[in-house]
Amino acid sequence: MIGMEKLKVLHVDIGGCEGCNVSIIRAYPKLMEGIELDISYLRDGGCKYDEYDVALVTGGVCMNEPRVIEELKGIREKAKVIVAFGSCAALGGILRFCRGGQAPRPDHRNFQPINSVIEVDYSIPGCPPTPQMLQSFFKYFMAGNETRLRLFKVTAGVKKLSGFDLIDDVVLTGLCIGCGACELSCPTGAIKLIDKRPTLAQERCIRCGTCYIRCPRASQIICLGGGKT
Repeated sequence: MIGMEKLKVLHVDIGGCEGCNVSIIRAYPKLMEGIELDISYLRDGGCKYDEYDVALVTGGVCMNEPRVIEELKGIREKAKVIVAFGSCAALGGILRFCRGGQAPRPDHRNFQPINSVIEVDYSIPGCPPTPQMLQSFFKYFMAGNETRLRLFKVTAGVKKLSGFDLIDDVVLTGLCIGCGACELSCPTGAIKLIDKRPTLAQERCIRCGTCYIRCPRASQIICLGGGKT
């Protein structure tokens, strides 16, 4: 894709803490040469184009909100490639803890990753993902480097990951090499290495899946077809 026109990239936020949105804005200065970002923070009114090369979707989808579900389906038709950016969009994340009853929408009880509603081409978990991760994604995407994008592509079909899965699939099976990647990546400090073995503080795990994606052993499991569904 090198030498071609800028990619038309749409960002759509369907609800979250704004952390992923900030990460996208922080990443954009180093992406401006290759992409044209249509983001609500930088425009007035509706979408700039009828069709886009890529759509970045942030936030989990509330299954009690028909309007959002229809919006997602419309984005799928509008964009050639859909990227679930951040753990809420990719895996449900902390939004899975919602039980309803909260103001201003007490009917919002059931949040799911966006691949529960539409087909997703790539997922980039993280709470939030770093700007550097998005920059790397577009670098490999524009270069057509599917080998580097394989983990993001396979993760697009996964609906749920957490620290619990990391413990079950990697630690308890004896695959852990004690590298500490999980501890460094956890945004809530839920994982600590004790004698080079990860332990999980269950009450701190927000089910963002970041530790699983960053773990070299766990990411191998996903890419080899053993990921969670």
